[in-house]
Amino acid sequence: MKRTAIVVATVLALGASYALGATTQKSLVATYDKIADGILAANHAETAVVKAILQSHRDAGDAAAASGKWDEVASHVALWANEGDNAVGGIRKRLLEGGHHHNAEAESKGIFEPGFVVVTVEAKKKALEISSRIQAAKDDAA
Repeated sequence: MKRTAIVVATVLALGASYALGATTQKSLVATYDKIADGILAANHAETAVVKAILQSHRDAGDAAAASGKWDEVASHVALWANEGDNAVGGIRKRLLEGGHHHNAEAESKGIFEPGFVVVTVEAKKKALEISSRIQAAKDDAA
């Protein structure tokens, strides 16, 4: 009974404060709003950087293919599938450890691996299969 009375008194007090026009300090709201802008901008920047990483591996793979360097092509396809090399993976790990999941909802549905930004689980699987086939090819025709 005592806890119930405390809860009721607290709810009534909060309601009374709101009714009297109590609000959060405008400067704190403005600061929080700027932080939100920064977080959203960082998410957009992260997407842009990962897309640039993917494009760089695609371009390098295309150049290697034009030169018949199929092992390099296979490597760049694998790096594309993994959204970069181990250095990028280390950054992704640090972000995950800090609680940042770019695609949290899609991760929970199995669409993205933890921390991945652009490459879906399905696209990664297909790209790694292609990389393996390129690496296993015995000649340029294959």
